[in-house]
Amino acid sequence: MKIERIGESRLYGAGSAGGKGSGLVRINDLDLPKTRRLPTWILTTSFYDDFLRRGKVLTEDERSVLATILEEIGETPVGIRSSATNEASLTPEGIVSVRAGENTSFMLPNNHPDRPVRLQQVERAVVCIYEDFIGKQPPEGREKMAIVINPIPGVLDDTMAGPVYYPYISGVANSYFPHALKSQDPKEGYARIAFGHGYATVLDDFPVISMVTIRKPLPLKLLSTGPGQQFFYALDMTKNRGLSGEEMETMSRLHVRFASFHKIKLLGLKQNVVTIEELVQRDRFGFQTGLGAVMEAIASRTSSHFQIEFVFNIDFATRSEDSGAFHVVQLTPLPGVQLRPVEIPAEPGRTYISTTHAQGHGVKTGVRFAVVLSPFRYAKERHDEVRKRIAEINRTMRERREPYLFLVPGRLGSKNRDWGIQVDYRDVTGAVAIFEYGVDIAGRPEPLPEDQTLTGGIYGSHFLYMIQGGYDEDQKRLQTRMYGTQGTHFLTNIMSNNVIYGYLAPLEDVVDPWFFGGPGGVDPIALLPFPAPVSIYADSVNQRCVVVEEGSA
Repeated sequence: MKIERIGESRLYGAGSAGGKGSGLVRINDLDLPKTRRLPTWILTTSFYDDFLRRGKVLTEDERSVLATILEEIGETPVGIRSSATNEASLTPEGIVSVRAGENTSFMLPNNHPDRPVRLQQVERAVVCIYEDFIGKQPPEGREKMAIVINPIPGVLDDTMAGPVYYPYISGVANSYFPHALKSQDPKEGYARIAFGHGYATVLDDFPVISMVTIRKPLPLKLLSTGPGQQFFYALDMTKNRGLSGEEMETMSRLHVRFASFHKIKLLGLKQNVVTIEELVQRDRFGFQTGLGAVMEAIASRTSSHFQIEFVFNIDFATRSEDSGAFHVVQLTPLPGVQLRPVEIPAEPGRTYISTTHAQGHGVKTGVRFAVVLSPFRYAKERHDEVRKRIAEINRTMRERREPYLFLVPGRLGSKNRDWGIQVDYRDVTGAVAIFEYGVDIAGRPEPLPEDQTLTGGIYGSHFLYMIQGGYDEDQKRLQTRMYGTQGTHFLTNIMSNNVIYGYLAPLEDVVDPWFFGGPGGVDPIALLPFPAPVSIYADSVNQRCVVVEEGSA
C-alpha cells in the first residue's frame, strides 16, 4: 500500500484526501504563530473504493493499517472524521462549492484497557462513516469519502457527571465579515467560540459567544444572545466500546455547572454562565491577539476567503499566560464574491419582498415558484413531517431544474426546535433565496431567551447576524443585537454557495400577502407558482434586497 508522508500528515492509499484531509495537509505545511501542528492520518478515497468493491467490508490489511495508526497515536482520545471530496470542491477555475457538516464523524475515548476493543470501535467508526455516506448519495453521485484520523487536543475533567474530555475552547473563524459595523474592518473576519467540544460551535443548539470582529470584538454585554454559555459538549470517557452509528452517541451535553470550577473561572464566569470575557476582552493567555495572528498568517498564504475550525488549550499545571496554544483542525477555502453594487429597478411593479436585512449578492432571474411554510399554520409538533416534506419538494424541484424561493418561519437549520426547522443544506439545495419570517404577538424578530415565557404566536424568528441601530459616529452610541449563528455548518454552506438569505421583519419590511394565500386547510407548507416569473436582487453593498415581478419595472 502506498504511504505518503507530508510533514505531520500521513496519507494511506493512492486516492484523494478529501476536503478536510486536503485542508489539514495544507495547514500542517504552514508555520502559524501560537499554533501546534496536528498529527494527521488520512485514509484516502482508495480505501473507500476498495470498501465498495469488496462488499462493504474492511480487509485484514486495512484493519492492520488502523491498528498501526492507533498504536502511533497512543492512548489519547481520537477523532475519526469524514473527509468527502465535495466538502471543498476545487477546480482549475477555483472553488465551486462547499458542503460542510453533511457527513458523520465520531469522537472516541480510546481508553479501554483492552487494545482489541479500542481497535474494534475505530473500525466500527470507519464503517459507519462509509455506510452513512453511501446512503446519502444520489444514483448519479460521483463523490467519494476519505477519512481523517487525529488525536483530540484537550483536557480530561473528572466532573460531577463522570469523566469527560474536551478541548478547552473550540471555535470557527471566517476571514471576512460582510456585515461589519462602520467602526470595524470586514477583512478582520469573525469567530464563533465555545467552552468545550466543537459541536457547540458548528451546530445551532444553544447560545455561544460571537466575536465581531476578531481584532475589535464588541463588548459582550452588548450582545443579546444572553449572558453567555450555559451548556457544553464533552466526550464521555465511559463510552469506550461499540458504536450504533449515531454521530453524537459518545458525546454528552452538560450544564457548565458540572465542569470543574477552577477551569471555567479562568474564562470568565457569571452566575453559572461562561462569558469567555477573560479571553475575548482581556486577551488572557493571548487568545484574542493569537487568533488574529493565526488568521493573518493563513490569509498571507491563500488567495481566497477561508474558514477554520480550531481548538485552544492551556497548561493547567502552570496556568502560565504564555501556555495557551491553538490547533487548527480544519481549513476550508470559501468562494469569493465580487461585491459590485447591484442595479435594482428604480420603479418596480409588483414587489413581493423588500428588506434591508439580507446577505448574499447578485441577481437571480426567472424564478417561477415559491415554497412557503406558513408561520400561521406551523407548530413545532409537526416538525418531522414538515422536514420530510421540505426535502421531498426540494428533490422534485431539483429534478425539474426549477429554482425556487423559500419562505420559512424561525431559524432554518437550527437543531433547536424552539428556534426553527432542523434541515441540512442538502434539503434546500434548489433554493436560490431563503427568507425567514417570524410571528410573535410582541413583534420581536429575535429568538426568545430560553427562560422566558412566550407571549403568544409561534416563536421569534431571527436574522443570521442582524445588526439593529448600528454605529452612530456622531453620538458614539453602539446599539447591537448579535445572533450567534455564523460559523455553523448550515450557514457556511449557505454563504459559500451564495444563496440569498434574509430576515423579514413583519413590522418593517414589504411582504406581499400573496405568500399566505395558498391552498386552504391545515397543511402548513405549499408550493406556489408565481403569477409571472420574478427576479431577486440582492445588494450587500447597499444592504437592500427585493423580489419583483419580471418585466414590471
